[in-house]
This record gives sequence, structure tokens and C-alpha cells, in this order.
Amino acid sequence: MSLTPETRKALPDDDFAVPVKRALPIHDADHVRMAWSQIDNTKGLSDAERAEARANILRKAKELGIDTADWTKAKVAAMRFEAMSLEVPDLPDHPNRVPFSGVLTRIDEASDNPVGGAKGKHVLIPKAVAESALSSLLGMGVDYTPNLDGHNAQKKIGIITAATIEGDGIHIEGFLYGADFPAVVADIQARTSLLGFSYEAQAAVANWNHDPVEVTSCVFTGAAILLKDKAAYTSTSLAASAEENEMDMNELIAAMTKVVDEKVGPLVADVAAMKANAEKLEASSVAHKVKPHSDALRAAADGMEKDGFGLHAKRGHVAHLNRMADRMDADAVMGKLPHILDDEGWFSASADAASNPAVEALTAKVAELEGKLFANAQAPARKTAEAAAAEKAAMEAAGNTVDFKRLDAELKASGASEHKRMSAITAARWGIK
Repeated sequence: MSLTPETRKALPDDDFAVPVKRALPIHDADHVRMAWSQIDNTKGLSDAERAEARANILRKAKELGIDTADWTKAKVAAMRFEAMSLEVPDLPDHPNRVPFSGVLTRIDEASDNPVGGAKGKHVLIPKAVAESALSSLLGMGVDYTPNLDGHNAQKKIGIITAATIEGDGIHIEGFLYGADFPAVVADIQARTSLLGFSYEAQAAVANWNHDPVEVTSCVFTGAAILLKDKAAYTSTSLAASAEENEMDMNELIAAMTKVVDEKVGPLVADVAAMKANAEKLEASSVAHKVKPHSDALRAAADGMEKDGFGLHAKRGHVAHLNRMADRMDADAVMGKLPHILDDEGWFSASADAASNPAVEALTAKVAELEGKLFANAQAPARKTAEAAAAEKAAMEAAGNTVDFKRLDAELKASGASEHKRMSAITAARWGIK
């Protein structure tokens, strides 16, 4: 019989395979067999303690007259026994308690199909073994997979609260968490006639060479709700009756809609995110092409700076190369492959002069004045040093001498652009007011 916490506490140390840790009880034949099968799976034991446990179990088995000839072949196995019917009536009194009941498995008969975890063998659970392990079902969780085709111990959606043996079957009762898993429970209720149970157990068998293998002891560790066509006992599962719950059409549509939303919603969100990031993805595809070249420009600028040339703050080669690299990277981030240097500096002003109306007007004026000067000009005469000095003196006396450096400095101090400074100096040179 299974141990309660009280009866286990009352056992003397000698009734354990590892007395000092009170591990692996061996007070009766069933627990002796179970202890032997659990030695390798028991946590917290050293190799010496496992050896001590084997010796104590064999000693106790001999005292109880248990045949241990095949024990070296018998190993514990986690087996899944598929079963039959499932009933899930609606219970409006408690939103999170949706009762279920059904037949978990058959006893005293071999399974129709091989059982998962049983090395491809059929399995037979004797009634005495089922009676001994029955209480271990209480409090075990009920789990499911989205396709209702297997086990997932981390998806507990209910609990087993009662287990009985009736005729050749183990019957269980419990409840599902209807408020916590409304869509899952609604799906189960809608397909009750197609569903059954599968339970997991740690079990010891008499001889793995037999088929079916006969379970000598077991402890139930959980159950799953799954489709009947996965059952090991197919003949009885098909004959088992299940009371259908009727859902009103609106309830069924609402339940199915919620299931679809849960499955499709994340996909829709992913697609929306991909559309929203389309420009970023495009920019990324351009950036990887541009970056090696902008890095090369910066490296060239660093080399010039290191060697001490091209250092003018605005018009120097170092400044221009760095600006070119910055503009290229800026275009690439926007998803554009750079082809034009759009810079506000001196080079841009010069390059764009032809398209600037003010510059065009000034250029035309200069051309007109040059034409008049050329038409009225006399053939130049060679000037001697004395004549040049006399001409300079005459200009100074007339007040026509212009200090171009001083004029440029004044314009620069007033914030005039490079282009305006050049235009003003040119006009002054030609005597234009």
C-alpha cells in the first residue's frame, strides 16, 4: 500500500534502504520492489549510499521471500498508458472549476497497442498493483498539448481529485481550470467524444523480455487529455460512452474565435512589424555597401591630418573628406545610395553658381563692364619703374587705392559668405560701386 506522510514518519530507520537519510522505504514487498527500481533515479545519494541501498534491499527481499533472480534486468520506466472516455459538464457555480470524469485505463488485460516508454511492448497492470498505486493519482496535474496528441508537464490545466477501480477500469474525477484556460476548455468541451486520457507513471516490470510486460509496482505522476486515436486500449476506448455537452452556436463561435486569435494574432503582429520596419531593412541593405567607402574617406582624412596638410578648418581637404563621409552615411541611413555631395560649403556654392539667379546677374554685369573697358582701352604701354611709381602716387592722391586684405577681413567679420566676399573684392578691383 502507498505511504501517507504519517505512516512514513512512523517507520523505523531500518525500514529504509538508506537509513541515515530515511530514503527508499522497504517495509513491505511492494516497496522493496519499488526501492530497487528507484535506486538510480533517487537524487542526493552518493555511490557508497547507492551500494548500501542495494545491499539492504536485497537483504529485505530475502527476508520477505521475494525472487530477485531477474532484478538486474528490471529497470524503472516512465510509461504512458492511453485510456478511454472523458466527460466535461459545464458548472456555472465556480468559473474556474470545470469538472471532468472518465476511465483512465484498463487493468488485468494487456494493452491493444504498445505503450510509450515501454520499449515497444504491450503492458498489463494487475489489479493488485493498480489498487496499491491508486492513491498516488490524487492531486496529480492534468496537462495537454495544443494538438491534443501528447504530454506537456508544463501545461497543467487541471487536477485529479478522485480515483476508483470499477470493474476492469481505473476511473478518475477532477476539474479543469476554466477561468484560467477558457479557450482550451471550450475546445475540449466541443470535442469530448473524441478525447480520452493518458497517464504517466514510474513503473517497475517483472521481465522486459516478456510481451506484454507485467507491471509489478508503479507510482502515477500525472495525466494528459488527448485524442482517443492515440489510446493503447483502442477496443475499449471506442466502446466507451461519453456524454456530449451542447454549446450554443454563439458560445462555440466565440470559443473558436478566441482560439484562432491566440494562434493568428502573433503572426499578424509580426507581419505588421515587418512592414513598419521595411524602410529600416532597406536602409540596412544600403548601409553595408556605403560604410566601407565612408570609412576609407575618414581614414584618408586621418592620414592627411597626421602628416600635417589639408588642415584648413572649412576648406581643408581633411574637413571636406569628413563631410563627404558624413553625408554618405546619412544618405545610407535613409535607404538612399549616395550619388551627389549635398554640402553647404564653398565647393557647393561654386558648383551651384550657374543655377543661382543672383550669381548669374552678377556674372552678366561683370561681363558687360569687361566689354566696355576692353572697347575703350588703349594699347598698353610698357611702364618703367618710375612710371609705375608715379601712377601709384597719382591713384593714392585721387583716393582710389583699395586695401583688399582689409576689405576681405571686414566682410568676413560681418559674417559674409565666401561667395559674397569674392564678389565684393572683384567689384572693388574693377571700380564698381
